[in-house]
Amino acid sequence: MLRTRHRGFESLVEFADGRKRWVRVDELSDVPPLMLPARVSASPREPDDESFRHRRMIEAFRLGVVPYDLVDEFTFGRDSETRVLRDWLGDGQHQVCFLVGAYGVGKSHLVQYVRGRALREGFAVAAVDMDPSETPFHKPKRVYASLIQSFRYPRHGEQQPGGFREFLREVLSRGGLLDHEYFQHLARSADECLWEWIEARESTPRPVADVNYRQLPSLYDFTTAANIYCYLLSALGWAALQVMDLKGLLLLIDEAEAATQVGYGYQSKGLNFLQALMRTAANDPKMAGPPLRSGFDYCSMGYASEIPFLYRDPSGLKVVCAFTPVWLLDYLSKSATPLRLDLEPLGEQALKGLFEEICLIYDSAYGFLEKDPIVDLIYRRVKDRGGRTRMFVKAAVEALDLMRFGQRRPVAEVLA
Repeated sequence: MLRTRHRGFESLVEFADGRKRWVRVDELSDVPPLMLPARVSASPREPDDESFRHRRMIEAFRLGVVPYDLVDEFTFGRDSETRVLRDWLGDGQHQVCFLVGAYGVGKSHLVQYVRGRALREGFAVAAVDMDPSETPFHKPKRVYASLIQSFRYPRHGEQQPGGFREFLREVLSRGGLLDHEYFQHLARSADECLWEWIEARESTPRPVADVNYRQLPSLYDFTTAANIYCYLLSALGWAALQVMDLKGLLLLIDEAEAATQVGYGYQSKGLNFLQALMRTAANDPKMAGPPLRSGFDYCSMGYASEIPFLYRDPSGLKVVCAFTPVWLLDYLSKSATPLRLDLEPLGEQALKGLFEEICLIYDSAYGFLEKDPIVDLIYRRVKDRGGRTRMFVKAAVEALDLMRFGQRRPVAEVLA
């Protein structure tokens, strides 16, 4: 739990996969470690258990999200947008895509859609939810660390995607990145200290546990260290494309408007990193040479001052940034010519279809389905409360919960 808002009504929770979501405090429970079973003796649920799958969906809807592996199945009213995104994944001309829309209109949902689609089409993927205090753009090391934590890639013949460590071990074993200033140090052997260093989990520039680590290049936490982290990410993209026979590395940056939610000095440093990353993804020749010639701020500390932004051409990177409408969109568009996709709120027909699907999933999960006139009344009450798509989904599930637990009371009284 990272922090609270609305006078403690909601808490920002970071889950094991790196995703952060605001959750109502009364829906959280503190589970002491001793209460957790040492091992699970019961047989796991069968993956084709429809009721269990639908309960997962309802639990996710309560948070206003959809399980990432079921996003395809639960996407409504976005046929044209998903078609554009599918085409963009195969587009070799545009490496950057902006998803633009108001809060709750469905940007995060489409980010998850692209993530699942890209994995199936053979991309490695990594995602980060920007946050002005936890992962701000002006702290490139933290952004890199979050991306590495969520890094996944499709493994040949395996149903589950692999993670960063498996990916890098395989790249190095195939002879890739052996000239990379950072990754080459994991080629011969890598203990936990080395992994934590390259994953940027260390608060220090290099491990301090042993004097033998002093030869490692530093991973600085400076606001100007954009060249170091663009160099690392572009190397992973290049390796995905050239060594692992994948289609590249897709970086997903949600809530990117966080770049404007800090003081002016940090704002300029954050935009420096974001623009540099976009230029690196676009294989700008200036990014492959000495950072002094790039036109961007860079780390001028000793050895790091020689690290270019771009490891090799092609970078293998594609970048999706999800924004609310903010002034910096026009500013960023001048330097990167991104594909821009503006999202509008769902129309009446799509909302109705969405609500009916939620009712069917709820029925499958809990065996609860009201008669058509009551379902229609619930829909109108939820829709009339306003709110974007995310709030509509949360409100629909809460209304069905209220009806399920208050069946002997009139609808109007339950939903008052």
